[in-house]
Amino acid sequence: MRLRATLEHQDAITTLLNLPPPKSHLLVSASADRTLRTWDARTGTLLKEHKGHRAAVLGAALGSQGSVIISAGDDGVCLVFPTE
Repeated sequence: MRLRATLEHQDAITTLLNLPPPKSHLLVSASADRTLRTWDARTGTLLKEHKGHRAAVLGAALGSQGSVIISAGDDGVCLVFPTE
C-alpha cells in the first residue's frame, strides 16, 4: 500500500525543504499565508506551525546541519526558527 500525504496551507506554497538525516522524514513548507509548517512526510502529520511574518513567506533555507530554518518574507524580515 502506498501512503499519500497532503501538506496544506491557506495560500500558495512558496518553498519546500527536506531536513537532512537523521530527520530526513521531516519536511518544512513555507507559504504565502505567512506561515512555515513542519510535517512528518511519512504520515502527513503537521508537527509545528512557525509564525511571525506579517506578509507572504517568499523563501526559506536550512541552516547548518538542519538545526534552524531561516525564512525571508515579503514584509522585509528574515526570521530564524529552530527545527527541534
